[in-house]
Amino acid sequence: MKKTLAWCTASALVLSLAAGCSSGNPATEGETPAAGEQSQPPKEEKPPVVKVFMMGGLKFPDGETINDNPWTKLLEKETKIDLEIEYGPATPEDFISKLNLKFASGDIPDFFVIPDSSQAWLMDNAKQGALMALDDKIGNYPNLKNNVFPEAWEAAKYNGKIYAIPVLNDGNRGTNNIYIRKDWLEKLKLEVPKTLDDFVKVAKAFRDSDPDGNGKPDTYGMIAYDSMRGWSSLFGAFGVIPDYWIVKDGKIVQSDIQPEMKEALAYIRKLHQDKVLDNEWPLTKVKAYNEKVSNNKAGLYEGSWAATRSEILTSKQNDPNAQWIVIEPPVGPNGKQGVAGGPLYKSFAVVTSASKNPDAVLRMLDWLAIQENLDKFVFGFDQYGENFMYTKKDGKLQLNFENHNKYGYRQQLMFMQPKELNTKKMESLGAEFNLVENINFSVKYGIANAFTGAPTPSMIENLSALRKLRDETFTKIIIGELPIDAFDKFVSDYNAKGGEKIQKEVEQWYTGKGK
Repeated sequence: MKKTLAWCTASALVLSLAAGCSSGNPATEGETPAAGEQSQPPKEEKPPVVKVFMMGGLKFPDGETINDNPWTKLLEKETKIDLEIEYGPATPEDFISKLNLKFASGDIPDFFVIPDSSQAWLMDNAKQGALMALDDKIGNYPNLKNNVFPEAWEAAKYNGKIYAIPVLNDGNRGTNNIYIRKDWLEKLKLEVPKTLDDFVKVAKAFRDSDPDGNGKPDTYGMIAYDSMRGWSSLFGAFGVIPDYWIVKDGKIVQSDIQPEMKEALAYIRKLHQDKVLDNEWPLTKVKAYNEKVSNNKAGLYEGSWAATRSEILTSKQNDPNAQWIVIEPPVGPNGKQGVAGGPLYKSFAVVTSASKNPDAVLRMLDWLAIQENLDKFVFGFDQYGENFMYTKKDGKLQLNFENHNKYGYRQQLMFMQPKELNTKKMESLGAEFNLVENINFSVKYGIANAFTGAPTPSMIENLSALRKLRDETFTKIIIGELPIDAFDKFVSDYNAKGGEKIQKEVEQWYTGKGK
């Protein structure tokens, strides 16, 4: 996202040289040029300029910049545009702050991508007229239109109009799985747990029976960290997920205030009291949580679909005997199970109302919405392709991780993601990691968030405070600082402080969805 670099196609250069060498006037229609004269080719128009502001943070090989590299040049050549990219801050918060400054100063880009956490920002700027409504244009770009889950468009609407293009996750709709140490189960002669009670039995054995054989009481039962959604399977066993909306008896309702959530909190509270659940969880960040797995102090936990090539890989490197497997989430007392389902999108591709070339932007995104084209940003192309970015073994592609990491910036230029899971990419990251199976398993047990729309007016006004109230109340209930019946007061306070208004707005959205 830095300053500009003009770019001309080779053909444009050739044509300009040819025009400079020709003599006389071009022949009029029907005339034949005189001997020794040449007719001038029609003047080629300059490609439209597209100003892009994008999140920064990555380094470039010597001699390359975000504007001058093989993949930016590829985009320009294939879509016939002139990209002027400014490389901005690396964190979402700083990026949005810089974007606000650009809008205020009038230095407005044509195009940018913001994270899904900035959905309220998207709605606010759509309301102010700063963003371009795309409804009348998207139909002209079928690849782009078909590359978005139909229901995801709801998240980009303000007053019924579409103001951004939802961009999918790299892992499609995959989120978390439950992983367990198979070798620990076998050592302690335990079966793979299925129900919540089975999970508790196994967790107690992992905590108390020295599964790592070092003679020390230094292993955990169940582990967790400060985001309650990060260990969603304990809530999923009761059919609820913190912060999610679910459909119950034909009506869309907020999980946080359902009786099933109270049941889940009561059960987890007992796990905390019995120290089956690691009591450090309120102060534990996700990095420390994963380190307990990497250091082989935990043998049962909920982790990302990509865990097998991160903390689980480190666990195996630290202990060659470690055998991790994926298992189903625990089944609760009423037969329910699941983890927090994956979102329909991870970010929004946005065209500003100040853009002079919106169709050039959409043409670029339409080209990127084709799997074959996107793969050039994963596996490279021409001299940057086979035997550089990847090799073939037994008919499958394997990424060259040295070059894959060295040219990692190229994937920032993938402003779109395929609707179908890119299995070829996942397999190229290492067949031994079973990433495709991990993702599919996660999707199978994912409990979807039933609300996929843009933040409602009352959400924008009240949701931040309501989430803080929820997190504080739920944490205190679990660790025993509040009685379980404090949940009832929480529900009352939640509704009085905006929750009831939000409920009505979400019901209205749900009733009119798809109209």
